[in-house]
Amino acid sequence: MGYFCPKSALEIIWNNLQSKSALPHEDRVNLEYAVRLQVVKILIKEAEHLMDYLSLISVEINLENGFVSVSDETPEPLFSMIANNLVQPKIKEIKNFSNSIASSVIHV
Repeated sequence: MGYFCPKSALEIIWNNLQSKSALPHEDRVNLEYAVRLQVVKILIKEAEHLMDYLSLISVEINLENGFVSVSDETPEPLFSMIANNLVQPKIKEIKNFSNSIASSVIHV
């Protein structure tokens, strides 16, 4: 009996990877976790069946300032749903990411 596992990975597009002021690796991992968690919470809040479409969502993260945006590759209505509910991290909170996983980002 076969097991079907749909692709459920959210695509993260990192901008400014080569920038001198880019966030440290540990902060990037924590930011990615917070963004993924926030997107999943948005989808579940709107309608849990939308989790099946998580692989269609792409978000862009600017490593210089931590700004998160929904990529134009994301189809509607997912684009608007995520973009309208996405909470931006505060830069000073990103700098202290290892102490607190961006509480401003995680709470939807």
